[in-house]
Amino acid sequence: MGFVETNLMQDERVTYEAQLHPIVFWAPIALFVIGIACLFLPIDKVQNVWLAEHSWGVRIGLMLFLWLVAVIRAIEVHGGKRYVVTNRRLIFKRGIVRRHSHELLLRKCEGVQTEQSILGRLLGYGSVSVTTGEVTNTYDYIRNPMRFSTMINQSIDVLSRDKVE
Repeated sequence: MGFVETNLMQDERVTYEAQLHPIVFWAPIALFVIGIACLFLPIDKVQNVWLAEHSWGVRIGLMLFLWLVAVIRAIEVHGGKRYVVTNRRLIFKRGIVRRHSHELLLRKCEGVQTEQSILGRLLGYGSVSVTTGEVTNTYDYIRNPMRFSTMINQSIDVLSRDKVE
């Protein structure tokens, strides 16, 4: 059982969980590919004798360094992020070792905005901003942001109808 499931209020249930779009991993993937390309650097023909003699070690070392940076960047980008809509709250959680979370009560939400660039529309990702009073919380690189905002609005609507009845 995860963080969200163990911290639900009484009679609260998860209605939707948004996913990060894989586009967030473009930089780690690029570093990984550049690391592989380092194996083909023509450094064995340089003037530096030590560098020429240890060219394979330098290439492999550079590749491993870039791969390490790529893994660290991937962990930083994803970082255990979860965006969950329940029948009462919107919960955002990030962090693997050190956890940060914030929760918005749906009854306090005033507006939901969705933004998508041209590339975001083509690839199916965007940002969703939720306004509560004077505070705006923005969730970036959400896969299918229109669905996420629809689920937030739908949960707000159901909550307000239940309150009236």
